[in-house]
Amino acid sequence: MYKRILVPTDGTELCTAALGAALELAQAGGGAILGLHAGPPERLNPLAEEDPVRAAWLIEREQAGDDALAWVARRAVEAGVPCETLLVHSESPAAAIVETARDRLCDLIVMGSHGHGGLRARLLGTETTRVLETCAIPVLVVRGPYSRPSQRR
Repeated sequence: MYKRILVPTDGTELCTAALGAALELAQAGGGAILGLHAGPPERLNPLAEEDPVRAAWLIEREQAGDDALAWVARRAVEAGVPCETLLVHSESPAAAIVETARDRLCDLIVMGSHGHGGLRARLLGTETTRVLETCAIPVLVVRGPYSRPSQRR
């Protein structure tokens, strides 16, 4: 079974189903989870004067990340699953997820997805799609509570 499961979270309802699946897998196999929030870079240009509006936004995003990770930790405690949390700053959440999974020796990533497909997914892309395209570690994609079933003809 999986011993170290990475669960990226953005603090939205979409992550609830993914976290639930990860906790079940960890319980079944005696594993642990690593909750990850990939926030925006602390500064876009380290040499430039920081915009006060952006600085306030970054503080708000940091707090949202902390809150999301605290929620993951609470759920893990309730489930009796060992848990670590990590907040990283990155321009690319997908790259941060893949790098963290590799660096922390995770053997599974569990992510949520809205289930959007077709042209919309190709045009907009998703962090889940980017992780699937670049990661050598197995990824379990869990559809969120608001996903739509495929409309294939």
